[in-house]
Amino acid sequence: MSQPEFKPRHSAAGTAALLILGLLVLIPSGLCTGILGGGALIGAFEDPKNADSALSFLLMPLIIGGPFVVGGGAMVWVAIKRMRGR
Repeated sequence: MSQPEFKPRHSAAGTAALLILGLLVLIPSGLCTGILGGGALIGAFEDPKNADSALSFLLMPLIIGGPFVVGGGAMVWVAIKRMRGR
């Protein structure tokens, strides 16, 4: 007789907490990174003489805000996978 397949069950409260925490990290950090990155790109197109410094300014929000965007997105992605039961 074979053993029944063990399928881990996730609590609904844990999944909801993961989704809410992920959204609380993803939304503000994504907005901040997007606004600063967009400002750097606009600055590069407005003053072509200063494009190198404006594009180097683009790295700052990507380096500082990028990990938070990725982390928040990963939490939301895991919560959605847990809700679907995969």
